[in-house]
Amino acid sequence: MLLLCVAEARPGVLAVSALRYLSGMALVLPAVPAPEPLKVVQGATAWVLSIFAVYLFNGVTDVAEDRINGSGRPIARGDLDPRVAAVVAAAAGALSLAATAGLPHPMVWIIAANLVLGFLYSGPPLSLKDSCGGTVAVLCLSGLLSYAGGAVVAGSATYEGVAGSATVSAVAMVQMPPSLLVFAAAATCWMVLVGVPAKDLSDIPGDTAAGRRTLGVLIGERRSRQVMIAAALVVLAAFGLAVVLLEVPLVAVLAVMAAGVVAVAVAGTMPGAVTGRMAGTLAPGKRTGSAGRGARRRPYRAFMLTQHLLHITPLLTNIWP
Repeated sequence: MLLLCVAEARPGVLAVSALRYLSGMALVLPAVPAPEPLKVVQGATAWVLSIFAVYLFNGVTDVAEDRINGSGRPIARGDLDPRVAAVVAAAAGALSLAATAGLPHPMVWIIAANLVLGFLYSGPPLSLKDSCGGTVAVLCLSGLLSYAGGAVVAGSATYEGVAGSATVSAVAMVQMPPSLLVFAAAATCWMVLVGVPAKDLSDIPGDTAAGRRTLGVLIGERRSRQVMIAAALVVLAAFGLAVVLLEVPLVAVLAVMAAGVVAVAVAGTMPGAVTGRMAGTLAPGKRTGSAGRGARRRPYRAFMLTQHLLHITPLLTNIWP
């Protein structure tokens, strides 16, 4: 059952969430001494548990849409009871808060804020996932919280024994190096401006049936692909400009993003099934959107691979220079 819950919460998303936290930790290292390994692991555990709870709850609330879209995740295919998944999600959320014991006090608020964002995204009464603006806002805030969590846990070692944990973390946050700020901004823009339209491509039928106003529903598949590619180029250009003007040591990350832009552009221009004509004719409860789903998910796979490599690169360059 737990393995099914992990599958529902998307292992790839859990992995990149851990990498975001670790990137925040790695990029603050030039300004602080090496953090305690056990605290880093504890903070990562708390963060990933909160993400696990959020995405599992999202799966519980997306059953009808996922089946229409042809999703192969456990709840959509009937292998995992949504009520059981909801209980596991609640337990994981509670455990994520408990796992912050002994960490800098702001980490409690970071985890709590992420859980609240996750509930507002998927649950009533707001269901922010139903709108493009709500999705962007939640992803931006959650992404920035992940980097802040890593920086808080790593930076607390600087002043340990001199001030309380709340003061320690406040000072550490102020001393975030420019490289972390630039990276966090670029990686968040990549996740939101490229990832959101890429993800929408395979979900247009279910989102339409659910009455959501996502980007794919509002402007259609072909224009979504165009927006995705244009956004990728803009993010790359802005990131490159920031690296040059601020002279931050992120050239390797910039090279990875450049390769990712090429991959997303190629995947976005490959032939794929058009969802617009059949979006209004799919019957809820049936996995009728599976035809052509693989082709429509190519840009998202390219985006996700790039996102993983973007976060692995600062770990390699900052921890093992």
